[in-house]
Amino acid sequence: MTGRSNCPRFSRYKKRPFSRSARAELQFPVSLVDQLLRKRKHVRRLSVFTPIFLTGILEYLTYNLLELAGKEAEKDGDIEIVPEHVERAVDNDQQLNLLFLGDASEIRQTRKERVFVEHVFVEHVFVEHPREPPSWERGAQLKRRQVAGVKILSMAAQECTLSLSLLLVVLVVVVVGSSGKLWTGKGTSQQLRSIFLGRCHDSLVLLSPEERDKNCTAIWEAFSVVLDKDPCSVLPSDYDLFINLSRHSIPRDKSLFWENNHLLVVRFAENTRRFMPLSDVLYGRVADFLSWCRQKVASGLDYESCPTAADCENNPVDSYWKRASIQYARDSSGIMQVMLNGSHPNGAYPVPSFFADYEIPFLQKDKITRIEIWVMHEIGGPNVESCGEGTVKILENRLKDMGFQFSCINDYLPVKLFKCVDHSTHPHCVLNSK
Repeated sequence: MTGRSNCPRFSRYKKRPFSRSARAELQFPVSLVDQLLRKRKHVRRLSVFTPIFLTGILEYLTYNLLELAGKEAEKDGDIEIVPEHVERAVDNDQQLNLLFLGDASEIRQTRKERVFVEHVFVEHVFVEHPREPPSWERGAQLKRRQVAGVKILSMAAQECTLSLSLLLVVLVVVVVGSSGKLWTGKGTSQQLRSIFLGRCHDSLVLLSPEERDKNCTAIWEAFSVVLDKDPCSVLPSDYDLFINLSRHSIPRDKSLFWENNHLLVVRFAENTRRFMPLSDVLYGRVADFLSWCRQKVASGLDYESCPTAADCENNPVDSYWKRASIQYARDSSGIMQVMLNGSHPNGAYPVPSFFADYEIPFLQKDKITRIEIWVMHEIGGPNVESCGEGTVKILENRLKDMGFQFSCINDYLPVKLFKCVDHSTHPHCVLNSK
């Protein structure tokens, strides 16, 4: 609900199977490497760990090469890695230069050594040394095995060269296409821990005296567990302990849900004086408007970028708001308010959304007496939907089927007057003197 992107594409109540790459905490595709190995048929049997090990090697080489290329970019004062930086990183590193390029003498020497190895391999592995000269048939088999041995070694060498070439192509695509950012979302907020603890202590003052004995340090420790997990493997259940330590009662008739009205809801609630939306509940306030995630291939926080729903479903921020929204819906009681944006181009009640998928299904029918829907329109903005229209009608039918009592109001007057403070001269804000 609060602090989250609107209308992400979730697969409702469906767990996606973990890939081998995810289980091994790798970014490169293990399945693709496995397919290539089996397609070439180097050996009759292939261990299940071989493609994982080879994928890890390729990812390790990529990570180190990008790290060196980043340092080269820093020397030039650039904020973006370009192919020239990658080439210079390879040239300046002795091991990478030998692995990917090498000079002519090294290549010639490597070829001589490979021919020698092939000869020794054929002579000592494929050729048997019987005490008596082999028969004509045995000699034919021996010749075929010799040729097969040379072909196997040659194919392996070609495959290795091909893999390294593909790795370089992937590196160029990653460097040029991603501009140094792995994910599409903004990176971890600076001073995350200090902001979190400061908001926690400030929020305790707003709670009732009997609920002010919470330990903000313990709440942070429970929250920070996800900072050690893969940024695409964080589940809503990983925040269970954090929610249990930080949850508290919500005053009756004070719950305010919303969609596409985040800033308006925060301002209108006025720090719990009028209402208590999720952004004013302790477990919502501490992380509102913040972002956080661990680095993909290393320890420590990623301050460059973090995944969103477009990158992976189980990212830290979306999983956080899913779990917080579920708890907020369960703790709400009495008259429940929901503020929708009737001027939004995608409709006032988007589906899927946090409100549709993680709040409405968890409302407690025995605790909610009535639901008030406020469809607000922008001052001077378009009137896309109103009560009884479009997606608002879908919401009304859903609440009716669930057995809730509800009402719908267009441009709820207290909220409209609050918005008119910033548009006092607009015709829609002129008060009728009659």
